[in-house]
Amino acid sequence: MPRSPHQTAHHRSTLAMALAVFALLAFGGGASPAWADNASDLAMARLAMARHDYAGALPTLTQLANQGDAGAMVELAKIYGQGLGVTVDQDKALAYLRQAVEKGNAQAQVGLAVLYDQGSNGLPKDPAEAARLYKLAADQGNARGQVSLGWHYENGSGVPKNVAEAVRLYTLGARQGDPAGQTNLGWMYQNGTGVPPNPTEAARLYKQAASQGFVRAQGQMGAIYLAGVGVTKDPVEAARWNMMAAERGWVPAQFALGFQYRQGEGVARDDAQALHWLRKAADGGEQGAIALLAQMYENGDGAPKDPAEARRLWAKLPPDRRPGAKAQ
Repeated sequence: MPRSPHQTAHHRSTLAMALAVFALLAFGGGASPAWADNASDLAMARLAMARHDYAGALPTLTQLANQGDAGAMVELAKIYGQGLGVTVDQDKALAYLRQAVEKGNAQAQVGLAVLYDQGSNGLPKDPAEAARLYKLAADQGNARGQVSLGWHYENGSGVPKNVAEAVRLYTLGARQGDPAGQTNLGWMYQNGTGVPPNPTEAARLYKQAASQGFVRAQGQMGAIYLAGVGVTKDPVEAARWNMMAAERGWVPAQFALGFQYRQGEGVARDDAQALHWLRKAADGGEQGAIALLAQMYENGDGAPKDPAEARRLWAKLPPDRRPGAKAQ
């Protein structure tokens, strides 16, 4: 599955910690506070954070963390990692994250695994350590841990490749409503990877994830409606889903939507809209969009005739994607 690039080491570090802590908060699992009073205090601190009252939450969270409360450690990792009401301190955020991991907190295990997956926040890129941490979380029933470990098995990243195990883990995550698990499992059914091909089941899973706003699934919905795979072919419905995903920056959907506008398939033909979305997809590195734009500029078909721009676009493609007469 594709990963998002990060532009600089500093921003990569800050964003990675933010992503890690988002994983902590977005998925369940982990140890509960040992005392009811601590649970109440932690709930109140989280409520303060929800109101953006980080200064009010910080003393309580610090006290709870000093008492060994892993949930408070997770919240402090978020505060210091994202600079919520305090100066960003990635070292302190990572220290709290590690403490929570040592307490067996599944959310923290996932968060630290994300950092090892990305090789950020001063940690080396270590797929094996990431997979180990994901497994600790997955064994506690954490959906994000299950799905992420499944990805590692599917791709043989840090663990021996094992597609059957990937399917099993994706299924566990999907059953908990995890949209990445639903989408990944849908992809396996669509392609018959580790399971018998079942486009209808793939479509069902994609829809579950897309209905939760998961952009990759929205893009897949556009693709299957445009092709009529697992669903009745419906270019209008394809355009609806492609627009949802394209507006959120999903490059394959931008390409598909640009193509639909160019062809007038499911939407009225609109060369300006076609150019708009194809340019976005090309800027995102979509080779199909780059090639189509090059043809359009070269031939003056749907775009102003501009041989220089056509040559510039062809040059961005690998040699085997450049027609010989147009690569000169």
